Amino acid sequence: MKKIRRVEFFEYVKNERGTFVKGPMQEGIFHQFGCNFEEFESGPGNYTTAIIELDDGTVKSVPVQNIKFLSDGIPWKDQPTK
Repeated sequence: MKKIRRVEFFEYVKNERGTFVKGPMQEGIFHQFGCNFEEFESGPGNYTTAIIELDDGTVKSVPVQNIKFLSDGIPWKDQPTK
């Protein structure tokens, strides 16, 4: 049976000086793993992502090294309702 797993994650954001810094921690629901790529002069570089749904319904694809699972999960049918 599918389980809901909450995760905590961060993204890198650009500061006022134009450099990337670690952004605030956020929480969401993990849906599944995915993949993405980044182009380089020598060709594409692939990496694994986590597809995460935020509490407001938006979806993000986050590199897996930026997430942390918070629980073992609860059965999908027992999920809390808003």
